[in-house]
Amino acid sequence: MKKFLILSTLILTLFACSGSKSNTKNGMPTIFYEATTRGFFLALKVENQVLYTANERDFKAYSNKIEISDTDWKEISALAKVVDLAKVKNLNWPTEKRYSDGAAFANIIFESKGVKYPANGFDHGFPPAEIEKLVTKITKLAEKTNEY
Repeated sequence: MKKFLILSTLILTLFACSGSKSNTKNGMPTIFYEATTRGFFLALKVENQVLYTANERDFKAYSNKIEISDTDWKEISALAKVVDLAKVKNLNWPTEKRYSDGAAFANIIFESKGVKYPANGFDHGFPPAEIEKLVTKITKLAEKTNEY
């Protein structure tokens, strides 16, 4: 009877875990990006071929939704998939302008399968080399659509 209880609990747990929806599509993590300084705030979320934006510091929901083209999505996906999520927190920032109000403070968080992988912060416009192309791509998409 004890073995049956353990086995049935294990089976239920496995089915519950496999049935839960992941926030990743084809291995693509959800990307959260924020940049802030005294007079500037930008929040971006990239998920399932959509770029969400907000410009208000205490936002409750993203105010804009931008559909990402297939071409741009392929590029973003390729750039995101090569990021070693376990090492994101150890990325080195190339500049320290944010310490003297020379740049907004920025950070990026990757979320994959319910686990968040935050970076250690960097200057907006000067991301670490390992994620530079990815950050530039998503911020340029928001900029191109005049969302900030």
